[in-house]
This record gives sequence, C-alpha cells and structure tokens, in this order.
Amino acid sequence: MMKDDVFTEEPRTVETDYETERNKPMPNRIHGHIQQNIGFELKLNYRDQFNIESEVTLDTQPKSSTPDICIFPKKMLVWENLASKAQDMPLTTIEIQSPSQSPEDLIQKARDYYFPVGVQSAWIVIPTLKAIRILLPGNHNLLFISGEVHDPTNGIRIPVEKIFEGIDL
Repeated sequence: MMKDDVFTEEPRTVETDYETERNKPMPNRIHGHIQQNIGFELKLNYRDQFNIESEVTLDTQPKSSTPDICIFPKKMLVWENLASKAQDMPLTTIEIQSPSQSPEDLIQKARDYYFPVGVQSAWIVIPTLKAIRILLPGNHNLLFISGEVHDPTNGIRIPVEKIFEGIDL
C-alpha cells in the first residue's frame, strides 16, 4: 500500500489464516525438512502399495484437519471426483510436532479426529527427541528413538536416522 510516497505493509495475518485453516501451527524449516525426508522414504519404498500425500485436508469432525502426511490405499486419483476435503480417510496420518505444540495436543488430535473416522495409525514425530510415536486405536502406542520405525498396521518400515537425516539438535 502507498502512503505519502512510502510503501507500508498491511498487517500480516498469514500465520493466523494458516493455523485456522489447517487446525495446526505454521511449520518451520526443521518441520519441512523432516516432512520431506519421510515423504521421500515413503515414496521411494512404498509408492506401489500406497498413495503418499501431504497437506490433505480431511473431512473430520467436529472440524476438518490437515495432517502433514497421509498414507492412503493405492488408487488412481481422478480430478473430477475430488472434493476439496477428502471424504475417504487415510490408513495412517503423520503429524510433525511444531515448537508451539505439545505431543499431548497431537495425541488428542489423533484420538478425537483420526481414530473415530477409521484411521488405523497416527504417527507423531517429535523433532527435539528425534523420536517417532505411533498411536494405535485403543490407547496402544509404540515409541521409536533408534533402529527402524515399524508400523504394524501397514507394514511400513523406515530407519529412524533417515527421518532425522540432516537435522542436528
């Protein structure tokens, strides 16, 4: 906007809009780096078995939610049939903790939003601990800090060091 021949910026609402729209905090570079690492490993090793999709808004209740990564059964996507919010639910959701979130917030999100609509597993990636917690319905969970992450619901295996490759905390 021009004011007295000086450019001034309008107040920014990008973070608020992002957070409101996706029901989660705005990610930082570490978050993005980890998300790419996971997506790469999943695509490299499981592209023939699953659709690996990022930032898909799910039609969950009481409001929609947008996991960082979703793992869907393999099928061809057809442009004409896609709703703005996914009606079919993924097998697995992956959430990467942001600095303003607690792991408990993400656990509650899985229990309140994902499991009631049929998601079979929810990964919570905790960057500061270099840990991955896999939640399963019925209050069962697995914690991985070394070796290989193994999701028993879909057979996916990824070395922990590949998820956190390039991150020094």
